[in-house]
Amino acid sequence: MRDISFFSEDRYLHLPSKKNPKVILAVSDAKTSQNTYKLYNPFSFKGKLLKKVSQFLFVNFNGLMLNLVRTEPYEKSDFISYLENKLHTKFIVSIYHATVKDKVVLQLQSSNKVYGYLKFPLNKVGIANIETEKKAIKLLSEKNIVKPFILEDVYENTPYFIIPELQGNIKNLIEKSVASLISQFKKEEKFKLIEHQRIKNLYKELKTLQLQPYRLKIDEIVAHSTVHYYEAFEHGDFAPWNIVKTNKGLIPFDFEFFVENGIEYFDLIKYHFQVGRLLKKKTPKELSIYIFNKLSIPEADYMVSLFLIKEIIRLKKTGEPYQFQDNMLNYICE
Repeated sequence: MRDISFFSEDRYLHLPSKKNPKVILAVSDAKTSQNTYKLYNPFSFKGKLLKKVSQFLFVNFNGLMLNLVRTEPYEKSDFISYLENKLHTKFIVSIYHATVKDKVVLQLQSSNKVYGYLKFPLNKVGIANIETEKKAIKLLSEKNIVKPFILEDVYENTPYFIIPELQGNIKNLIEKSVASLISQFKKEEKFKLIEHQRIKNLYKELKTLQLQPYRLKIDEIVAHSTVHYYEAFEHGDFAPWNIVKTNKGLIPFDFEFFVENGIEYFDLIKYHFQVGRLLKKKTPKELSIYIFNKLSIPEADYMVSLFLIKEIIRLKKTGEPYQFQDNMLNYICE
């Protein structure tokens, strides 16, 4: 795919830095700055402090900050011009670069309000993830779990979509509310593990990836499991930073790892895994104990083991290390 620019005519602030920006924020005036910081939601203390201080300064002392801090002017790109013509409105755009560099997320402001958020892929991986997310939004919007698209379309043979703004906050959540949200993803049928489509798919992927030791581990689990498990829509990356707390409850977003024929409990385990590993910085042994203390489900050791195998498959596909997950699995199996 050729490079596509996403800038509007504005003054931009690069965070964390010009050399390696994660977000590029439009800051030409106070109102624009107030809206633009909704795109930047760090969870680290350093990131939160940077957001709080810079947002306060650009909202309350915008003219002074534009003179003191280096900001970059840009001309409007062809893509934004195309989008404005299509939707009959003018946009101010802020840009978030996904960590894995497969896509960008654009915050579109119009008439001093956030119009919506646009996702655009940057490579083949990004296209596959966009298509996965499109399927998820279509299915889940029918169940009123998420809002439907503002627009889904193609630009120069590349798919993209726009979703509406979620009015709320991204923050640490009450675990009971998280479990309640996850329950909405559950379907009506349940199966023994040996008959469950999610487990059948794990077997297929392990065979393709030649991960025989993990296939043997699933064999052992399936042979001893006695519980029937519901099929479920699986978010795939359930974590505090992918959930917005609104006046109407919790709403999830970012469905690039969505699985249509998933299994109950994987999302709940993922939530505690992400919190424990990324926010609390636990070791494999510590994280195993932490997750088991959080769970109140049947055959918890089986489900956590299957979850870890699922994560190993995902990491193997993308060429990322999975020693941490393997160490956890070995600890559970001791």
